[in-house]
Amino acid sequence: MKMETNIVLEGKYISLEPLEWKHKDVLFEALKSPEVWNYTWRNVRTIDDLERIVTDAVNKKKEKEQIPFVVKDKQTGKVIGTTRIGDIDFGNRNVEIGWTWLSPSVWKTKVNTECKLLLLQYCFEELQVIRVQFSVSGQNLRSQHALERIGAVKEGTFRKHRVKESGSIHDNIFYSIIDSEWESVKERVIALLEKRYGERR
Repeated sequence: MKMETNIVLEGKYISLEPLEWKHKDVLFEALKSPEVWNYTWRNVRTIDDLERIVTDAVNKKKEKEQIPFVVKDKQTGKVIGTTRIGDIDFGNRNVEIGWTWLSPSVWKTKVNTECKLLLLQYCFEELQVIRVQFSVSGQNLRSQHALERIGAVKEGTFRKHRVKESGSIHDNIFYSIIDSEWESVKERVIALLEKRYGERR
């Protein structure tokens, strides 16, 4: 695995560009709706909350522990969310795709599907990983369904694994895709992208 932390991944609808500190204000505008955080174990109510997330991502990029991106809408040029490749395990050729938060304005469009295609393609075809992991709150049924729809395999549940600032306790559900499954998953994701999602996409 040879990792580059400042790559750009280009799709038809979106581009994934390196997350930098300068993106904090536009990211807050994209992600300030409480809907984004309702079913996660995070709370973002103020710009300071979002700044902590961006600081963590930028620091981990410097340490080559993660590859964080902003998600940019190619039609409008606007930043509409963020995502990362993290938990990078060079020895075992494993990574996690996650930390994905998107503006509600692009939910139920092709944005998240193309985001996953670009990230998975980079992980399996460039980084040559053998396993990509996803983890999601047990309360976040929307994200679980999205992963199952692209063909990720549910592996198990870490019960009572996360405690939110509000005190709510979340199970953590783990999914994965392995290298031998990638070609069939890729075909499935491409087929999903060819379908019509709402008016915009």
